[in-house]
Amino acid sequence: MKKDINVLDLFCGAGGFSYGFMKAGFNVLLGIDNDKTAIRTFQKNHKNSKTICKDIFDIKKEDIIRCVGKKQINLIIGGLPCQGFSLAGKRDPKDPRNSLFKQFIRIIFEIKPKIFIAENVQGLLSMKTQKGYKVIDIIKKESLKHGYFIKEYLLNAKDFGVPQNRRRVILVGCRKRNIEIKFSKKKEIPIKKVLLRKEEVPKIYFYSEKRIRGFKRRAKQNKKLKRGYGWQFLDLNKPSYTISARYYKDGAEALIKYSDKQIRMLTPEECALIQSFPKEYEFFGGKIKTYKQIGNAVPPQLSLNIAKSIKKLRW
Repeated sequence: MKKDINVLDLFCGAGGFSYGFMKAGFNVLLGIDNDKTAIRTFQKNHKNSKTICKDIFDIKKEDIIRCVGKKQINLIIGGLPCQGFSLAGKRDPKDPRNSLFKQFIRIIFEIKPKIFIAENVQGLLSMKTQKGYKVIDIIKKESLKHGYFIKEYLLNAKDFGVPQNRRRVILVGCRKRNIEIKFSKKKEIPIKKVLLRKEEVPKIYFYSEKRIRGFKRRAKQNKKLKRGYGWQFLDLNKPSYTISARYYKDGAEALIKYSDKQIRMLTPEECALIQSFPKEYEFFGGKIKTYKQIGNAVPPQLSLNIAKSIKKLRW
């Protein structure tokens, strides 16, 4: 690989994906997102990168060239908004978020990097259009028309230094047909390694008695109807459940239980560590926006391992 590999991060959000590449020695030229708060976070933690805060539908090749100048973009990465493909969601083929993939691909074909990498939820592999065609097959077919061969990898962040059970699909598009990426797995990290001590957690994160009673009722109803999980308690000796962008609502997907009367959600700082952001990573926005940025991010440690694997390829 050349010494200077220039990267464009589409749907950059808070910058988790590109942070891993930056730590691996890649040159992150530009981050693009339409979330003003997330862009501020990206700017704070990517001092040498430029940004564009704009809807991807309105992004033109000229906008990108204007920012990067004569520098060639060798690699495009993107952690695409995943709600339209999520197994936990409605998976509506009409969901406009699904078309964001088309815009991602459009920019790739306009910029023509040597490699592109897209991160998404596992549900992408089974998602179908209204006519019954698999979305992944359409992406592959369309990419091939423009000279890119795509391979998909199903990875779990817990295998790469992230204290979180988070399954994600990584699509790697390359102009070479037989590229095979080898990922080096690491030992799982239990969440107790990153959690605050009980006495350090502000009372605001503990459930009230009323909320606990409500969740108990809901759990009984869900069990009777054989649907959902209601709430989930973490095993401190294992990686966390997946931290989503909706965690701010009640934290029900990943709770700490000390006793029947002492139950709490994770703090934003804990969620950031569970997502493998370094302690010094600074987030802008209030509590809700911070939770969203963290939940939407690609874990930096997962990204770092992907970057190191990409670095070994012969470009």
